[in-house]
Amino acid sequence: MKPAPRIALIAIVALFALGLLRAVPLLSHAPLLAIANSFDQARYTGCFELFPDRPAAIRPDENSPNAPFEFYRFQRNPVRLCYGSSELLSQAAAVAVYSIEQAQGIERHSVRWLGGLRLVVLSLLVTAFCRAWWRRGNRPAALANAAVFALVLTDPADTMYFNTFYAEATALIAAYALFNLILLQAHSAWSRRGAVLLAAAALLLATSKIQHLVLPLCLAIGVLAFGRLHARRWPWQGWALLAGAVVGAAFQFAQLGRDDLMMQSIRSFNRANLVFTGLLPAAADPLATTRRLGLPEACAAHSGKSAWQLPGLAEAVCPGMEKIGRATVLREMLREPMTLLRFFRNGVVVLNPWLPRNLGHVEGEILGKLPPQFLSWNGLLDRTAWLRYLLFALPLLAAIRALWSTDRFALLSLLVAILMPATFGVTIFGDGLADVAKQGHLIFNAALSWSVAALVLGLGALRRERAASRTDGMDAVELDEQLGPADVAEQHQPLRRVG
Repeated sequence: MKPAPRIALIAIVALFALGLLRAVPLLSHAPLLAIANSFDQARYTGCFELFPDRPAAIRPDENSPNAPFEFYRFQRNPVRLCYGSSELLSQAAAVAVYSIEQAQGIERHSVRWLGGLRLVVLSLLVTAFCRAWWRRGNRPAALANAAVFALVLTDPADTMYFNTFYAEATALIAAYALFNLILLQAHSAWSRRGAVLLAAAALLLATSKIQHLVLPLCLAIGVLAFGRLHARRWPWQGWALLAGAVVGAAFQFAQLGRDDLMMQSIRSFNRANLVFTGLLPAAADPLATTRRLGLPEACAAHSGKSAWQLPGLAEAVCPGMEKIGRATVLREMLREPMTLLRFFRNGVVVLNPWLPRNLGHVEGEILGKLPPQFLSWNGLLDRTAWLRYLLFALPLLAAIRALWSTDRFALLSLLVAILMPATFGVTIFGDGLADVAKQGHLIFNAALSWSVAALVLGLGALRRERAASRTDGMDAVELDEQLGPADVAEQHQPLRRVG
């Protein structure tokens, strides 16, 4: 028994309105509320020669961790910066508006144009997916999408990135779209439109951030394995995902191989962070580990410091650092398994908080924090470690159900269980433990969204059970439906092959 159409529709509209009531006041707040620039924004805005409006004495690409800036202007930087990303699509739209303003003599441009654009895109996507699920007769899935929008996607820990030039918002929107597309296309016959949408969403996610370069690839493997396990054949949905994922990963690896000053700097910082924040703090004997790496013994004193806390470039502070690669670090960890375990444990600890505390949130304030009237899950999860770990553990445990269940909720659990360790692993092995909370931003989103969806579907299942107890003729198959197919036959044909 599904929710009554009128009640479900009212609930969806109410949840959508709640999400907007959370997002709009934050995005329009004065002074600006956003995440301050840790330099990462410059690698994207540099493609357009767009930098914060600051005094001429300050180098355009210099970071500003104390507070965000609302106004930007076009100016030439001494070093050419540009990192290709799907994030540039939304920024290009904002730059088009800025170009119109330039023609009118306006030289200072507000980042709020970009924040508004992100909210519009996200709202339209949520509306489209709610409508798609509703048209399929799956009102619980439509309701779950609206609840995720209200309770997760418009949480300040997400919307604080909207009025910035960071790529977190693009990654979030791409991941949300990709998960919905996978679940919508599951149990469906081949369609060219479906394949193109899956491949495109995988490509957008893979190219959003360095940390997500192989995430769609991992998700594609999961979808292929899920279909093969239950239907004994490779599903077309997995191949479509794989196509977009491979192109995206190839694009990212090609960029990582560039030898310009920007990429040299990124590699230098990542290498230093992996050694000094990751390997050495986890080693039983940091000094002995430093010797085995071929570095001067004095380098052991920098254990626990991030690259920007060193007295100079890592290669100058610790000669020989340029020869250390990730394979060397992994080999050193495997020499002493407890080092690897401590490395993962330390990584989980610094994954918190969801909303970075080392960057300012309020324009004009030094490390100002989000005003208390803007409620966020971040506060509760930051204060309650056991709840945070439970939040991460539940989807991983629920994914076991995918071994025998063919419904879409089992597939959703599997996808979340893949996203979390894949994102976490690439983050800590890519850049050490210097910025795990920010770079692992999708982990909180995936875990929270899964919990919200599970709650909505669980309440729906409870309602169906109560209705079944009063109705002798209730169809047993309908009682099993959870974020799943619209009819009985689809329950037994997961990720069906080309029709």
